[in-house]
Amino acid sequence: MANQNTEEIDVRKIVRVILEHWWWFVLGLVIFVGLSLLRYYRTTETWTTDASVVLRLQEMTGNKLDPMAFLGMSSKSETDDEVAVMSSRGLMAQSLDALDLWETSWVKDGLKWREEYRTHAFSIEEVELAKKARTSQFLVTVKPSRSGYKVKVKMGRWYRSTTKVKSLDEPIETVAGVIRVHAHRALSPDTTYRAMRTLHELKVAEYRSMLKVAQHKKDSKIIKLAITSTVPARDKALLYQLIEQYNMNAIVDKNMIASNTATFINERMAHIEKELLDAEQTVANYKRDNNLSDVETQARLLLEAGSAEQTAIAEVETQLSLVDYIDGFLRDETKRNNLIPSNIGITDTGLETAMAEYNAILLQRMRIQRTATEANPVIGQMDMQLSSMRQNIIATVGSVRASLQIQLNNLQARDDRFNQTIKGAPEKEREYVRVVRDQKIKEQLYLFLYEKREENALMLAATSMPAKIMDAPQRDVESRRPKLRNILLIGIFLGLAFPAGLLYLLVLFNDKIDDAKEYERRLKAPVLGQVVENSRNAHIAIHEGESTVSAELFRLIRTNLRYVLPQNVKSPVVLVTSCINGEGKSYVSSNTALSLAILGKKVVLVGLDIRKPMLATYFHLHTKGHLTDYLAEPEMTVDEIIVPSGEHSNLDLIPCGTVPPNPAELLQTKRLDELFEELRKRYEYIIVDTAPLALVSDTYHLDRVSDMTIFVSRYKYTPTEMIDYINQIIDQKRMHNIAGVLNAVKGTRAGYGYGYGGQQ
Repeated sequence: MANQNTEEIDVRKIVRVILEHWWWFVLGLVIFVGLSLLRYYRTTETWTTDASVVLRLQEMTGNKLDPMAFLGMSSKSETDDEVAVMSSRGLMAQSLDALDLWETSWVKDGLKWREEYRTHAFSIEEVELAKKARTSQFLVTVKPSRSGYKVKVKMGRWYRSTTKVKSLDEPIETVAGVIRVHAHRALSPDTTYRAMRTLHELKVAEYRSMLKVAQHKKDSKIIKLAITSTVPARDKALLYQLIEQYNMNAIVDKNMIASNTATFINERMAHIEKELLDAEQTVANYKRDNNLSDVETQARLLLEAGSAEQTAIAEVETQLSLVDYIDGFLRDETKRNNLIPSNIGITDTGLETAMAEYNAILLQRMRIQRTATEANPVIGQMDMQLSSMRQNIIATVGSVRASLQIQLNNLQARDDRFNQTIKGAPEKEREYVRVVRDQKIKEQLYLFLYEKREENALMLAATSMPAKIMDAPQRDVESRRPKLRNILLIGIFLGLAFPAGLLYLLVLFNDKIDDAKEYERRLKAPVLGQVVENSRNAHIAIHEGESTVSAELFRLIRTNLRYVLPQNVKSPVVLVTSCINGEGKSYVSSNTALSLAILGKKVVLVGLDIRKPMLATYFHLHTKGHLTDYLAEPEMTVDEIIVPSGEHSNLDLIPCGTVPPNPAELLQTKRLDELFEELRKRYEYIIVDTAPLALVSDTYHLDRVSDMTIFVSRYKYTPTEMIDYINQIIDQKRMHNIAGVLNAVKGTRAGYGYGYGGQQ
């Protein structure tokens, strides 16, 4: 039950604080909703333009293996690297260069700046830039007028200049140096134009920050691209260009192998063609010099008999020639980073596969190197792998050469046996067969290389794109930002949250009594009542015949006082004190005494706050009183210190008088006890205005003559810890019969439902 009550009190307190400060929330809503609307009408709307592509990398390389598996990274998708390639600086720079997007311009449209695309109002010519302007960007603003143009240049945060010119074509001296502005159309006098001269690297960084490239999902070949900016038409063109540049670069990478192969084949064909021409010329010269005619038929028969061996020898020699070329290519340190020519007719599948795998990893390294440095650990691992594979290929080439040499030796041995069969032929016929055979070998090798050159040309001409557009670049109609509804909701939220936060901090750091109910609940003594805030700034708040709120509340305190006082006490002495200065104890004691006097009771108000006496001032008395003199001088009588209050005939005052040097000792004299014995005989109530308890000990000395003590606390002034201080006094029984009064409560919060009068 205690927890429930606490929660109810907390909720009630929150509601009360909110209602008391309702105008904070109204002001917060007006300010933040206004700022939100201002931001909305000053902010240019942005849109998101997106596209999707499907990668077909295996079709480009013809490699079905994952080259990264050699690095122990087989779980990584190849698409991850392509995402990095698509968002690389180099690709963005190529795209910006192709679309000529290096310069940005704006035109003032109401409260907004609208960026222009393809319709720049003017361009900037750099005649002679300042040293600082060569390495930084600057903004040029042109404001046309009837008398000319006002040109403002801003460079960085501190460098600015304004120049008025009659014509834009003339050189303009600015903070950025000498420039010239070329208008591309007539500039309206009612409009302001801007253009930004930006370094290429800064412009690339700006567009890269707008570009978002991400894989559709893990292990997917689909890549999504998106750009968010104020110019969706430009973003659409840029996405198309990015995809096109990516495809062109990928095709260039693919064609590097084919180009190397074509170079090798052309070099070999030129060499073989020369040898073939020499062989044909040798045959022709031999026939002419030896007048051979019938021998040709016989030689043809002999050649046909040994054609199988000769064809095999030609093929093996061709393979040896290709292997020797590959070996020389691999051992050439200047070609270490070049792709190995492939598809040149090597019949050994192991060697061909090894070269294909080597080329695949080298291409992968080239792609990664575009977006990474040599210090990248992946590049280092790939270099180690390539070096190892290169040595393995060289070893494989050696074993293939040895195998081919064995085949060639066997074929030549069989050919030698065939030659023995034709030794019986005439010398001219044998020589003729030799030169013709040499011609046939060169001819077959030439035809073989010619066939491979055509195959390589077909592969070089292939235009299969590695990135196929799945969703063409298009503006997302739902992506418009900012949205008025969201802006208003944010403004309303901030308009309510900001005052609520301030109130929370106010309550959190507030250590003053600000809740009358909580005051009554925490105080371990009866509460006589609450006193409304004195808005008239008058010390006397109650007069006979008045029915103000203040008067009614003091009447309520008077009534409750009669119930709290001991019934067997005649002419009670009531001490009115407080914990600290300024809580209104003199105000409460004065008006409480006056309310009892109005009731017809004979009352005396005694001023025993002898360190800071104020009663004489509050009642506008010419004499400050002689109470302290009475306590110090035995010959003085009580009648000499009592003065009429001037407010009511039933109320008398005993002002303090001169402030003594020893107030604590003075309050402990027998004269004080004798004084109160005499006052009890003359008056029905003795109200005593005493010193604050938490500051001095004077009031403690008066407990011996009192019947009751009223502690006055001030609303939103007295620290809440003073309630614990009063409770400690009660627990320790340092004073008896204690009650409380809460002073200066707001008019709408005071009392228990009373609504008398319109004044306080």
